[in-house]
Amino acid sequence: MPGPVTGLSLSELCRFLESARIPAVLVMDGSAKPSEPGENEFPALRLVYSGRSATADDVIARLVQESTGRRHLTVVSNDHAVAAAARRAGARSISCEVFLHRLMRARAASRRGRRANEPSEKFGGPAASGQAGAWLKEFGFEPPSQPPPPASSAEVDPDSIDMDDFLC
Repeated sequence: MPGPVTGLSLSELCRFLESARIPAVLVMDGSAKPSEPGENEFPALRLVYSGRSATADDVIARLVQESTGRRHLTVVSNDHAVAAAARRAGARSISCEVFLHRLMRARAASRRGRRANEPSEKFGGPAASGQAGAWLKEFGFEPPSQPPPPASSAEVDPDSIDMDDFLC
């Protein structure tokens, strides 16, 4: 997979898609290798291996043709022939980069929405007196004898970073 997913394993991609709660069908050439997920490993996704007698491109074309809701399908591929075949059949197509950009934006918006429903003290501010030390002890760590110094004003709050600024 070229572009922004270079180096991402199939299992990592599946976990990412499943966490985004996007119904997806992933089509791969051949059969699953021992290091790759099986067809039933990710219940929210459908993994299809083309086998020896067909290519993933052939399987994608067949799945699009067999679909009764082609207008609602989006084929994600950087292969121009696959994208063109999907469009000719009535489905939409987008590049992997566009898909991942949209996915990252949707996940960021979802996280911001979840945070809005949580009490603000859950995400910021100092812990209640003794709370951090109690949790450290609970997990088998010895609390420090002195509290850490307060964060400098030059430090950046990771939650204030908008991931859209880093996407192409």
